[in-house]
Amino acid sequence: MAKDEEGYFRTRVELEDGVYQYKFRVQSKSWFLEADQWVDVVDPYATDIDDPTQNGAIGIKDGDRIVDTYVWQHDDKPLPADRELVIYEMHVADFSGGEADPLARGKYEHVVEKLDYLVELGVNAIELMPLKEYPGDYSWGYNPRYFFAAESSYGTTEQLKNLIDECHGRGIRVIIDGIYNHSESSSPLTQIDRDYWYHHAPRDPGNNWGPEFNYEFYDENLGTYPARKFIGDTVRYWVQEYHLDGIRFDAARQIANYDFMHWIVQEAKNAAGPKPFYTVAEYIPETPSITNLEGPMDGCWHDSFYHCIVEHICGDTFDLERLKDAIDCKRQGFLGATNVVNYLSNHDRDRVFSELGDRGILDEPAFKRAKLGSVLLMTAVGVPLI
Repeated sequence: MAKDEEGYFRTRVELEDGVYQYKFRVQSKSWFLEADQWVDVVDPYATDIDDPTQNGAIGIKDGDRIVDTYVWQHDDKPLPADRELVIYEMHVADFSGGEADPLARGKYEHVVEKLDYLVELGVNAIELMPLKEYPGDYSWGYNPRYFFAAESSYGTTEQLKNLIDECHGRGIRVIIDGIYNHSESSSPLTQIDRDYWYHHAPRDPGNNWGPEFNYEFYDENLGTYPARKFIGDTVRYWVQEYHLDGIRFDAARQIANYDFMHWIVQEAKNAAGPKPFYTVAEYIPETPSITNLEGPMDGCWHDSFYHCIVEHICGDTFDLERLKDAIDCKRQGFLGATNVVNYLSNHDRDRVFSELGDRGILDEPAFKRAKLGSVLLMTAVGVPLI
């Protein structure tokens, strides 16, 4: 392979139509290997992974590289504005199993079977927990190994596109949970040159989930920020290839780089085109500066709402002014309703009934308090997430 002016190694191989597996053999510059040791690595840009072999897979049709042959049906359907959103956070594997076995791991196709239920519930946006290919067949997805490949245990890329298309056909927007703070430790970039794309050591050891992308490092020889280039490419790819309507940015406080976040949000919105696109930061504890006029994001997870409301409906405390602050985020310095996403539970927080049960509140008293929590969630200033 020959190195070009942009720093990429390239070669051209003529292939008949079909599916092929491949890897690269490179001399690693990573500090945890021998100097210039030859290693076999998966293409960091591979759009499909053969799980048993952990090889990249590439599809060829009519002489061109393709992801799949899916034809979109509902791109013309109107979608709700940000201020109208009611978001359902969903883990594909746990949301819906196959009909034959209620305990089977769910797939994209099983989610489609329950979309009408979500519409009836009043949901008009689904936030899918991370979909990038991770090790093994079951995970929450916060350990992404391959950033361009969709998690194969949930189904094919065509089935993922069909799920998103069926959502759009029902007026449901699809937001994905994007992991851009870190990767799984065996992600290909770590094998090629660990410290070129990542910080050498964790900046916050108490909140470290894997090698952390270094968005400050600038390669003067190539005139580029390597980590920004890679993540920019993967964000544009996902938005364009899967017709997404928003991204939740995991661990935005740990990314700790507003300059990068301004840039990546603009890249995502440019890729989305004229349709509505909602960007949300998990920035805990929240601060109005992540949103508002100067902030990079449209909204942020409103963790103080969760703490305040759960403590009140569980009877731990009563503070009317604190309640007012939680219910009206403008009292906390946010400019408007779309700047916060309110919730009473999420993948990191216990369910309300669990919180109540821990305090010995059961049966009808628990249902009454849970209903009160739901009323506050659905009527507070902000975007509700269930």
